[in-house]
This record gives sequence, structure tokens and C-alpha cells, in this order.
Amino acid sequence: MKTGQYGWGWHSENTSTFTDKPILLDLGLVKLNLSKNMYSSPLDFASDVRLVFENAMLYNPKTDEVHGMAHQLLSYFEMLFRPIQAKLPTDQRVNEFSVVYEFD
Repeated sequence: MKTGQYGWGWHSENTSTFTDKPILLDLGLVKLNLSKNMYSSPLDFASDVRLVFENAMLYNPKTDEVHGMAHQLLSYFEMLFRPIQAKLPTDQRVNEFSVVYEFD
């Protein structure tokens, strides 16, 4: 995801500032945490990835390019994560319909 069309905005090497509000997590930190085995489950990893994109949508208006990119990348991530989640025990799955992304 970091190397795709919209990848420039989602990792720590990015020097652009999207908002004046800090976003404490980026895909660079997620990658670092993953490489250091900091996630106890795939759901913890997915939660951080979602947080990156949710923050971008929360702190940028719907008319902003960053909001649109975050929405597309979140949808793409969810599509890629679905088969992984399906392999988890039932009690560890996130109900897809319980996650609602509505940001103004």
C-alpha cells in the first residue's frame, strides 16, 4: 500500500503535513511494530492500520484529496484483510457491519 498511487502520504518518510493536528500513527510505525513482533494478533495489526486511515479521514474534510485517498486505501485494506480474518477463530473476528466509517 505504501508504494501504490496514494502511498506517498502514509509513511514516516513523508515530509508533507496533512493537518495541523498530529496523527500519532503512520504506516511506517505500523511496519516497524510489525517487524518487531509488537502485535499480539492480526486484529491488533488491523486496528492500527485502520487508525491511520481513520485519523486521515477524521482530520481532513471530505473534499480533501487525503480524505479520499484514506477512504480508498481503507477499503483496499479491508478487502485484503478479509481472508485473514476469516481464518481467525470466530470469537476473534470483527463483525464487518459493526465498523462504520462516517467522517465529515
